[in-house]
Amino acid sequence: MCIRDSVCMKKVLFVAGSGGHIAQLAIILQEIGDKYDSKLMLEKSDKLGIERFSRKYKIFTAIPIRGKNESIVITLIRILVNLFQSSIILLRSNPEYIITTGPGLGIPVCIFGKIAGKKIIVIESWSRTKTKSYAGKVLYPFSDLFLVQWPQMLKHYPKAKYLGRLA
Repeated sequence: MCIRDSVCMKKVLFVAGSGGHIAQLAIILQEIGDKYDSKLMLEKSDKLGIERFSRKYKIFTAIPIRGKNESIVITLIRILVNLFQSSIILLRSNPEYIITTGPGLGIPVCIFGKIAGKKIIVIESWSRTKTKSYAGKVLYPFSDLFLVQWPQMLKHYPKAKYLGRLA
């Protein structure tokens, strides 16, 4: 999206799940303000998050790839649906960067984005102080920048950057 004086804003797709993931996204969005052409990908069931951000941002929704206490068959169906939704969201948002605060929701769109030549930035959850998250394990090799919020996590992700906690 170009603005006055032909200065173009970077197009960014932010991906966050519910709970702590969206709380971390809120901190990031508050910090960056209107510096980027930002769009959000949120969990379809996160009505509060959607309502919170829909006045200011274009929102795309998708189902998470894992539900609680579901059979493997239901999880596989969720994964297939999310793969389809993620590909459509990637095409419609056409970002230069994908930034995720770490939910499984972001795995397919980040992998598709990497294949499409997008820059991938992963922020490991602030709740991960000693162990890797599932999304972190999967996305670490694909990320262009991987950020951890605790210095002890650098032993798990040696190429990561520690910049402190989002707060």
